Amino acid sequence: MNIKENHLFSEGQAMTKREPLDEAQLLADEAKYCSYGDTVHYVNPPNIFTDCRGSYVYNDQGTPFLDLQMWYSAVNFGYKNPRLDQALINQIHTLPQIASQYLHPTKIELSKVIAEDMLKKTGVKGRIHYNVGGSQAIEDSLKLVRNFCHGKSRMFAFEGGYHGRTLGASSITSSYRYRRRYGHFGERAQFIPFPYPFRRPKGMTAEEYAVKLVAEFKRLFENEYHGVWDPKVRESEFAAFYIETIQGTGGYVIPPMNFYPELKKSFR
Repeated sequence: MNIKENHLFSEGQAMTKREPLDEAQLLADEAKYCSYGDTVHYVNPPNIFTDCRGSYVYNDQGTPFLDLQMWYSAVNFGYKNPRLDQALINQIHTLPQIASQYLHPTKIELSKVIAEDMLKKTGVKGRIHYNVGGSQAIEDSLKLVRNFCHGKSRMFAFEGGYHGRTLGASSITSSYRYRRRYGHFGERAQFIPFPYPFRRPKGMTAEEYAVKLVAEFKRLFENEYHGVWDPKVRESEFAAFYIETIQGTGGYVIPPMNFYPELKKSFR
């Protein structure tokens, strides 16, 4: 694609103007060669974006669209943030990419900052592992849990929770839509209700609803006949509880403030 280095100015910053796109041909090629994602075909015809600035993306006609997703908050500093762009340029000129087996100062310094902050806030000492995305981080955590718990594969997770689309992450994601094409998993999670305040029972406050759900969860551990707990050896069939503290894909659900303190008490 040819790009003219003509510049428009918006909010004091340069925007690159491209030659007009052949959108019809691009959409025909997209239909033939590109896999369908979750969001790209929500409108007909789909928009093709050619620029971005701040919280907006722009089509070829320069029409701004407010991006309420912002890559699931991964770009919550905005597109083309001058300070971050300059840091990226500096890094490209210094050490753009290096295999994870090698050490470099930034990796060590950032790990120290994160680990010390975690220790300060939680009292837990730890080391930092970097990964390429959320799904792979979940996969690695499943390996750690299974190793630590001697091969146990069952997990608790919340209804409405989303943890990724790789096989292991799909097994602890409550939506059947992410699993229906792949058969049953041997390590399916047991999904626990999440306190969605808007859907709480009539006549019950959000805080009362949170306490009710925690009490129902605790009941699973009252005796051996609920199938998750052996009180004689104080051992659970389940190895871990995967928690999405504020649900995103499940509807941007914020639980009542008392929910997690009550849930924490149930593990004592």
